[in-house]
Amino acid sequence: MARILYGIAGEGMGHAIRSKVVIEHLLKKHELIIVSSRKAYEFLSSHFSNVYDIHGMHLNYKNNKVQSIKTLIHNAYKLPKGSYHTLKRLISILKKFKPDIVISDFEPFTALTSKFFNIPLISIDNMHIMTNCRLKIPKRYYKDYLAAKLIIKSIIIKADYYLINTFCYPKIKKKNTFLFSPVLRKEIINAKVKNKDFILVYQTSGSNKKIKDVLNKINGKFIIYGFDENKKEKNITFKEFDEAGFIEDLASCRALITNGGFSTIVEAVYLGKPVLSEPIRNHFEQILNAIFVEKMGYGEFHKKIKVDKINGFISNIGIYKKNLKGYKKEGNPGILEKLDYMIGKLNL
Repeated sequence: MARILYGIAGEGMGHAIRSKVVIEHLLKKHELIIVSSRKAYEFLSSHFSNVYDIHGMHLNYKNNKVQSIKTLIHNAYKLPKGSYHTLKRLISILKKFKPDIVISDFEPFTALTSKFFNIPLISIDNMHIMTNCRLKIPKRYYKDYLAAKLIIKSIIIKADYYLINTFCYPKIKKKNTFLFSPVLRKEIINAKVKNKDFILVYQTSGSNKKIKDVLNKINGKFIIYGFDENKKEKNITFKEFDEAGFIEDLASCRALITNGGFSTIVEAVYLGKPVLSEPIRNHFEQILNAIFVEKMGYGEFHKKIKVDKINGFISNIGIYKKNLKGYKKEGNPGILEKLDYMIGKLNL
């Protein structure tokens, strides 16, 4: 048995949903303390004990775009006080709990304290594909790519092992790096796939108001999540987020229109649903996910959704469905078995 400190990034829900699966596996053999922030903390604390709230970064959105200056000012204002209290809490946990290993899903404070206290660190995320693999990035995004790499390297300074979730498999360029198919919640693995006559639309934030007007002009049915409302408007059904309802709609839709969030895309790919991705602007991780979707032939990447783009996507759904049949559904055992091996190796 090992004592494990597990840190999970709090921005968005993808890190938390993935980590829940890993944590459930680890708790069968090991003792864990979990730290996270924001919505991820709320989600994880409702499922596990020994979950602690820490400071986390926040992204500001407007009109489907990350507001870089506002995000920077907000986080700079909160960082000194938040960092002080977080590090104080983590040091207290470390002294009492004495972890043998730290696992970080893109959570910077646990990664940092692992270095201060010389504790082995395992990174589990989808972000390090940018730093640990060879990628071909379109020239127009290359500066964003370099900036993203610097941020990733500053958040996880150096891990002993990197377990990277991905649905695209570029060449690895750094040792102790391993690529695995994405960790999936059991509800997705067990979902009954159907093909109904609607397209599912999921928005990371409710700031993309213009998408409603675009969808109203298209001959088709749409179900939208992301605007926190329940109503019907012409050919659109708006739904407040409900995990079970969303999974059922994802498993039943013809295709998915979404931003570039990793978890939503990989769940759609696993269920064989073509993806039209409109990444949030200034958010390179989402842009990269959209690039991968198009590269693998699972759907399309558009900087801005317009009527003609959606109609073109709809006309190609059959092609993308055929391509998705070639996606290898490996599930979770591979990455979990590798994690068990690494924990055993580091905890000798």
